[in-house]
Amino acid sequence: MTVTRTVLLVFGAVVLLAGCQEDGAPRPVHLDKGVYQGAVDTPLTAEQLRALQQRTAYQAVR
Repeated sequence: MTVTRTVLLVFGAVVLLAGCQEDGAPRPVHLDKGVYQGAVDTPLTAEQLRALQQRTAYQAVR
């Protein structure tokens, strides 16, 4: 019974610790207020821009 409990505790600890920092990259401690520090957005294609403009125009009419 104690071996099973020990194995379960070790397994639980491994599962909990595995989710702590999955990519291993350090996180910023100090953030600049009002400055977006995320990844750069990819530009929209002409088709995506047209579809977005159509949805916006439809919502403005309603």
